[in-house]
Amino acid sequence: MTAVVKINKSALFELIMAALEAYAIKHDKQKLVAIETGAHLWGSINRQLPFKCNIEHVSVETSAKRARGSVRWNPSSLELKKDIASVFGDGFNYIGSFHTHPWLKNELYGDKKIEGPESIRKDKLFDFSSSDHKCEINSPEITIGKRKFSVALVMTVYSMERANDLKDGEIDSHIEEFSLGNVKLWLQGRVFEHKLLNLCSDAELKVFESYGLKVSNFKGTDLLPIPVNTTIECKSFTDLDLYLKKFGRLTAEETGAEYLNSSKAETRLFAW
Repeated sequence: MTAVVKINKSALFELIMAALEAYAIKHDKQKLVAIETGAHLWGSINRQLPFKCNIEHVSVETSAKRARGSVRWNPSSLELKKDIASVFGDGFNYIGSFHTHPWLKNELYGDKKIEGPESIRKDKLFDFSSSDHKCEINSPEITIGKRKFSVALVMTVYSMERANDLKDGEIDSHIEEFSLGNVKLWLQGRVFEHKLLNLCSDAELKVFESYGLKVSNFKGTDLLPIPVNTTIECKSFTDLDLYLKKFGRLTAEETGAEYLNSSKAETRLFAW
């Protein structure tokens, strides 16, 4: 089965706004920038298989505890928002979660450091981490017939030394790379089907371990989120809505960031 996650232009706009604000602006009296942020995703869900959903609305988690390498949601916030969404009815179903991976030049990861966007591509730092995947365990949110699913998006952000859009485009059916000025972004989406460990096939258990978790660390009664082949559909990417648009320049270090808007910083003759 291939699952489809559609993202409308308004939702993409809100995801980018949340990601770049957390990346470039100091929050909550913090001394650092480039912090992670999170949001909840809302929209419509097909009630028959194969899995298909439409992300139409985004609510940023302003109550979340955000740091350089983590974001923690307040579960009471989602409980409240689900009741609000139920008042609005169809088209406002809870779909899943969104969070960011902010990276800075020369930042260490393991025994390596970020040299540029090529480091992120080479080691797939735009992927879900094992901690991200663990958050999905025993947490299905969508039921279709007798099958249970969850949906997650992650947006990776990196401020380059200069604008470079040569690699922009689809990396895989569920991963898109794009740029705004010198800011490089990757959006990845994944649908997970939740199955009892005891009922998973060997192939499913192998796929489960693709994000770094080990099956041996869980019980037979745990609902494991098995990654499903996923396709992201967003007209803003296929119609090149963001490609070569005029944009400013963002310089970011851990202790601060400076942004020059497009009227001051954009010098590319072909930007429009």
